[in-house]
Amino acid sequence: MNVVSVKINGVVYNLKGEENEDYLLKVAKYADKKMREITAKNQLLSTSSAAVLSAVNIADELFKALEECSELKERNRLHENEIAELTNQLSYMEQTSSELAQRLEKSIDADLLSKKEAELEKIKNELALMEDSAQKYLEKNNQMKAENKELRFNLQTTKYKVLDLQNKLMESQINVAKEKKAKTIPEK
Repeated sequence: MNVVSVKINGVVYNLKGEENEDYLLKVAKYADKKMREITAKNQLLSTSSAAVLSAVNIADELFKALEECSELKERNRLHENEIAELTNQLSYMEQTSSELAQRLEKSIDADLLSKKEAELEKIKNELALMEDSAQKYLEKNNQMKAENKELRFNLQTTKYKVLDLQNKLMESQINVAKEKKAKTIPEK
C-alpha cells in the first residue's frame, strides 16, 4: 500500500491506496483544484461548505462519467454485433463463391461450353464485386476493432475517473466529518 503526503486547500493529508504514488498525487491535485475553484468564487465559504460544494461538483462529474461509460459500452456492444454480422456475410459470400466454382467445374457439356464461359465471366464479375465488398467489410471490421479498442481504453479511463471521484468524495466526507467533530468538541 502506498502512502503519500499531499496538501489540499492548505491542509496536509496522508493518502493511502493501492494505486501508485503518481496517481494518488494526481487525485489530490484534482481535489485541491476543485476546492480552490469553489473558494475562489466565494471567499466567504467555510472549508466544510467548500468541501461539500466540491463533493457535489465531483459527484456531478462522476455521474456524467458513468453515463458516458454506459453509452460507450452500448456503442461497443453495437459494434461487436455489426462485426459479427459482417463476418457472417463474408463467410456466406465465400461459401457461395466456392459452390459456384464447384458447379462450374462439374459442367463439362460441350454444347453448353460457350454458355458456361459466359456464366463463368459473370461469376468472375460477381466474385470481383464480392471480393470488393468483402474487402470493404474487412476494412470496416478493422476500423471497428480500432474503435472498440479506443472505447475500451475510454471505458478504463472512465473507471479510473470514477474511482478518483469516489476517493475525492470520501475525502470530502471525511473532512466534513472532522470539521463537524471539531466544532462540537469544546476547546479546553
